Amino acid sequence: MVAGTPNVDYPAASTALSVMPLGQDEALTSRVRRETENFLYISPPRNSIGESVPFVEKDMLELSWQADDGLRSVPADALAFTDDATWRLRITGPANRIQRRDAVRAPIGLSVSLWWDRTTLTGSTVDLSEGGLLAVFRPHGDLGVSVPFPKPGQPLGLRLDLYSDELVTEVALVRRRPRQDNLHEWSLRFLDLPEPAADLIRSHVFTALRNARARGLAALY
Repeated sequence: MVAGTPNVDYPAASTALSVMPLGQDEALTSRVRRETENFLYISPPRNSIGESVPFVEKDMLELSWQADDGLRSVPADALAFTDDATWRLRITGPANRIQRRDAVRAPIGLSVSLWWDRTTLTGSTVDLSEGGLLAVFRPHGDLGVSVPFPKPGQPLGLRLDLYSDELVTEVALVRRRPRQDNLHEWSLRFLDLPEPAADLIRSHVFTALRNARARGLAALY
């Protein structure tokens, strides 16, 4: 295996990643597919709209992931695009711990659907954290008329498009925010989110924050 302790000195297999190519201003999302004695193999990183980016041999990368003691990062070199459509990387230095606040929120737009009983809403997230999300859903003519609004705390089904991954889980309504149009803006919290799913959420949140800071956005949550 790669030298060191898994998820401390390097991200272990199945770990969600934020990938930052040296000299670029956009972080990417990926996942460790497997590890060998000398190399890490990751899925082709995707950009903020879910597109796979081209492989660049000898590109220098910074890999960031959620470890038990917080976010960590490690430098790596891109060596090859393999026959099984993964990137082969070599770790080139020691890992460092990144300080952050718990349950940090990031502005990020992802496709989302929400359902309960026989009602389904579709829309997009406004922001996201490992604790929950703010989302705006398309108009639903029967909602609030023949279909009652869900009650705060009521379990609801949620499907979140995370580009190369899809999260299906339960959430609860925290509050409905009033709007002047027919859209529905709701705050939702995750219910009993499994740790692998929370790890995946943290990866996307951290990537979105890095991209926002790189573009000079000051109003981060």
